[in-house]
Amino acid sequence: MQIDPIGRTVRLSIGELARFRRIPQTERLGGNLWRAGVGQEWHKRLEAETLAQVPNARFEVPIKAIWTRREWTFELEGRMDQLIPQADHTQVIREIKTVRRALPEAEDTLVQTYPEYFAQIATYFALARVLPEYDGVQLRADLVLIDIDRGTLQEITLGKEQLDRFEQQLDALIPFLNERRNARLQFRKTKIQPAFEALRDGQAELFKTLKDASIRARAVLLEAPTGFGKTGIVLEHALHQMQDGVFERCIYLTSKSTGQLETIRQLRAMVGDGLRFIQMRNRQEHRIESAAHTCTGDTACDAEIGQRWLESKLQASDLFENETLTLERAKAIGLKTGLCPYALTRACLPFAEVWIGDSNYVFSPASRSVFFSQYGFDPARTLLIVDEAHNLPDRVADALSLELSSISLVYAMESLRSADVSRRLLSSLNELTRLVESLSTHQVIDINTRYELLDLGEDLVEQLKEARIIYETLPADTTETIWKIPELVKRLSEGEDEWFFWASAPGTFRATCLRPAAWIAECMKPFGESILMSATLAPTNVFRESCGLSASETVVATGHAPWREATYDVAIDCRVDTRFRQRDKYYETTAKTIASFVDRSPGEPVAIFFASYQYAENIKAYLNAMDPFTRVQVQPRGVDLAQQQDFIEEALLGCDAIFLILGSSYAEGIDALGGRIKTTIVVGPALAEVNPIQDAKMDRHPSMNRDIAFRDIYIIPAMRRIHQALGRLVRAPGHRARVLLHGKRFADPLYKDQLAPEYQDCLIIENEAQFLKWLS
Repeated sequence: MQIDPIGRTVRLSIGELARFRRIPQTERLGGNLWRAGVGQEWHKRLEAETLAQVPNARFEVPIKAIWTRREWTFELEGRMDQLIPQADHTQVIREIKTVRRALPEAEDTLVQTYPEYFAQIATYFALARVLPEYDGVQLRADLVLIDIDRGTLQEITLGKEQLDRFEQQLDALIPFLNERRNARLQFRKTKIQPAFEALRDGQAELFKTLKDASIRARAVLLEAPTGFGKTGIVLEHALHQMQDGVFERCIYLTSKSTGQLETIRQLRAMVGDGLRFIQMRNRQEHRIESAAHTCTGDTACDAEIGQRWLESKLQASDLFENETLTLERAKAIGLKTGLCPYALTRACLPFAEVWIGDSNYVFSPASRSVFFSQYGFDPARTLLIVDEAHNLPDRVADALSLELSSISLVYAMESLRSADVSRRLLSSLNELTRLVESLSTHQVIDINTRYELLDLGEDLVEQLKEARIIYETLPADTTETIWKIPELVKRLSEGEDEWFFWASAPGTFRATCLRPAAWIAECMKPFGESILMSATLAPTNVFRESCGLSASETVVATGHAPWREATYDVAIDCRVDTRFRQRDKYYETTAKTIASFVDRSPGEPVAIFFASYQYAENIKAYLNAMDPFTRVQVQPRGVDLAQQQDFIEEALLGCDAIFLILGSSYAEGIDALGGRIKTTIVVGPALAEVNPIQDAKMDRHPSMNRDIAFRDIYIIPAMRRIHQALGRLVRAPGHRARVLLHGKRFADPLYKDQLAPEYQDCLIIENEAQFLKWLS
């Protein structure tokens, strides 16, 4: 659907118009191979029968027309299944639909159950009547319903009451279109406040660079230091582009929810109540438990949502409060009405101009329908912003990867056995289960096992096409497992350079995506413009290639911050070796080093960044043994956004040392450290764990030079995590930080050359005396 709210025009398919509802619909997981296959077969069968009786009948006839109603102009197009001339010169428009319902049935019941089918053929009929090629032709509209379980047919000739459903559907859509128009007019009158009261050095230049880059390319790679003001600059750019009519919507994505809070704060400061926005959180965060509704955490939550919505007499546009629907308000409404809060938030998306959420909502096959299925969403008229874009390739690779366990297959077989599927299907599933069950941890799938998995998978896909499975009646996890099988076949059939097949645990097959570049580029392609931004995109050529983008279709916009010069006092501590097999020999030295920092920072906590929780806990144990009175806190695991903020604030006020993990939200998403942490230690470069996946990436790297492959796969990602962490310490003029890079590998040219320019001028510490002198 493409809407021009100012010009009052809308372009959409006839199917889109027929399916439009003012109430949310049940979200479906996957599809139905058998249903789709049977539907195609019935279309072919009826086409052959019609052709035998009426040789000049036409099929899949395109139809396109313009229709005006209540000041709106609709450009509609679609394809009529059959157009059949009759002996009396009547032309019959016939639409064929498959159903799972005993036929014949009362027409009123069918209209209530399948309103979109009647609306679709009524639209064909109404449009054909005004087209010149049907001028003077008597038309009739027939809807053919086929019960695919019993093979019975029911043909209904639409009378005036049902033919009126076309204009009724237009009337149902027009209030939504008027909402969009009113929102656009309101935003046009809204004064956009500048992102900053006064521009700091480098910000004005980036504004201009970004504007010029947007004209020259559809993808902009924006790199500027943490604290530079990227969020404000990009949002101001986006809001002006939207107000000028270049875009009608903006999607702002992050890989960590902590970054979304700053985006919302900045957005509110700039437009106040002049623009609606939605922060799309995940299902788990929306969960409630009450007598009226208890969330299941999956699509089963949406059962009978349409009826519940009608009973609640809700209008999605009325759910907004202060131009948004907060998570807390969605939960409160859910507790009162019995509706799933996640469904409430989704229902509000079409009425908001800015969508804020996780990168999965555009780049994950399992989640992208949340955005892409919304009425009125047109990617070509949407500005896509991806914050923390350095994480995008890894996040997308995780989203594309697939895991299938023997345990999940066993549960699926039990559910299917209750559904009375064929013995052959169960037997094939059992074979697949036994093969997956035989896999041992970290086993690389050899070519013979791969072909065996592929053969079994292809056989199962064919059987699923024939199996009369009512997926709506199955447990959600069973449906999810079954729908992994076609995906398994697809991945096994694709190139080995893209995928690594192995056993991630006993009895667990995993297809790990090694190169998500093509998929990322495909996801970005429909958008009018994309801005990928981060403090750590460099080296930009490596990042660009990892996103499947060419140099010709991208422009790099760089923000320079002169005020960051000479703000870091950096030293490399060569006294210790932090490699995994050596680090335990230096635990005491590391603990003493932290204690020395704490002694010289009274009243100010020291931040220490580690490669892993285990490393942090080991050093904490040593530090507690040396000085039990040193107050140390390790970042907690698995807490939500509010708890993360609470931990940081409490630790800054009540700790001597805060232990944080590189690559986590605390190291990359929390912005509360700037100006409050002045001394920090980075314990080792935090290289990725050596495992079969990393080995596969090394083996399949395009360069034959192992040092270049090691740099791209291990060193660059590790140094990006460090740059992210250190960038959070200096976020404004006047901030300063003393940094100890603790580990002799930092002095190795392979690592040191990857340090950002502001960290390159550093002291090399070889012994205790040099350390104490630098520290004092």
